[in-house]
Amino acid sequence: MSKDPTPERAIAEDATLSVLQKVLLITDGTVTQLLEIYTGEKISVQKLEHLLVTGAPPSLDVSATEPVLSRRILLRGAARPYMYAHSWLVPSRMPKGMQETMLQTDTPIGQLWKAARLETFREIIDFRRERDSEVSGLFGIDVPMLSRTYLISAGDAPMGLIVEKFPESYFGAAHMSGAGQSSA
Repeated sequence: MSKDPTPERAIAEDATLSVLQKVLLITDGTVTQLLEIYTGEKISVQKLEHLLVTGAPPSLDVSATEPVLSRRILLRGAARPYMYAHSWLVPSRMPKGMQETMLQTDTPIGQLWKAARLETFREIIDFRRERDSEVSGLFGIDVPMLSRTYLISAGDAPMGLIVEKFPESYFGAAHMSGAGQSSA
């Protein structure tokens, strides 16, 4: 009996996705920088939710009483959002300065890791094409969403779980002309 392919392999083999969609779904770099290059716009963070909660997803392996930061954001250009993300982050597993900056600013998580020079490992644990009316409504459209879920670890402990989503209609060949990008 053969195993299902890894999420990365399933993405790479999906002929319905554009090259940029595949890159956004499998990259282990920060998508904020990729979006800035692609769109030619400064990408900012619009916080939708930013609060400490208990009851983290099981993959974070924290006690039921340990607080985690639930952070829902949109990465957006001047006129529209490009990506949605919901993160569950374990502050106690981060350097002190990073905890404070994360709790007090709108800085994208990937930029915080880079500034802290924190060595992390990202493991994609899920990839989906799904209907999500709540998230697609944030984009003002009703189309399926492409998403990836990945676990971020530093050392031997998971530090965060992030789900990123963007409309399936974004970043394909037809979307290029609307993103401020030349056809080169």
